[in-house]
Amino acid sequence: MRKTLLILISIATVASATQLFDKCAACHGKNGQRHSQNLTKSIAGMDKKEITTILKEYRAGTRDIYGLGSMMWGQTKRLSDEDIKELSTYISSFTPAVEVATKPKLTKDMTTEEIFQKCAICHGDKGQKRSLGVSKPIAGLSVEEIVKDLKEYKAGTRDTYGQGAMMKGQATKLTEEQMKAVAILIEALPPVQTQEQKDAEEKAKKITQEEIDYNNFMEEYFRTSKDPNETFKAAKKRYEEHKKILKEQNEQNISSN
Repeated sequence: MRKTLLILISIATVASATQLFDKCAACHGKNGQRHSQNLTKSIAGMDKKEITTILKEYRAGTRDIYGLGSMMWGQTKRLSDEDIKELSTYISSFTPAVEVATKPKLTKDMTTEEIFQKCAICHGDKGQKRSLGVSKPIAGLSVEEIVKDLKEYKAGTRDTYGQGAMMKGQATKLTEEQMKAVAILIEALPPVQTQEQKDAEEKAKKITQEEIDYNNFMEEYFRTSKDPNETFKAAKKRYEEHKKILKEQNEQNISSN
């Protein structure tokens, strides 16, 4: 019984650590081998004590390696000591990576495409992803909206989705000209349909097709009808019977396959 209990506790801990690491994975990769913002070293397989120290320093706001202090503070400020302990144990269990980060930090002389590559790490290479699984896709947003958001993040007056500190760390490094340039690039990306929009579009297609079928049936029915006094109500009843027959035939075809 005691052994079973220990196994259950272990499983619960792993599940909790996995959930905690989900947000880390957006920048560090699902196995911790990615270089966050193309700057940091891989965290996979790091010493547990080192990870604990680093996370606590970020949480306290005393660490700013690679210029990501604000971003990391935004991610760690809600972590308890127990959360940090679980994360450290989990990350240290990953297979270490051998790559070395070589990409430069955000600078004022970077091209628009280079700047957007920083955005793409969280937002996707086409702006289609939900950053850290919570934000809306940025693809297709207007230049005005993007520049306004970036300015507010830079000023520290915006904290949408609880990512204010993280976004301030990125927006602070951008000039107004760079903001506008990257906003123009993002606006040109194909907008991402929400699930609600997709459902509505599919529903509209089905309605349209049903209307076409209905009109075609009625046209053919009255054209070939031998009863000149047949009413529209009677014809509609015939259409409902016709639909029922088609449905039964489709179900039979599916079951026979």
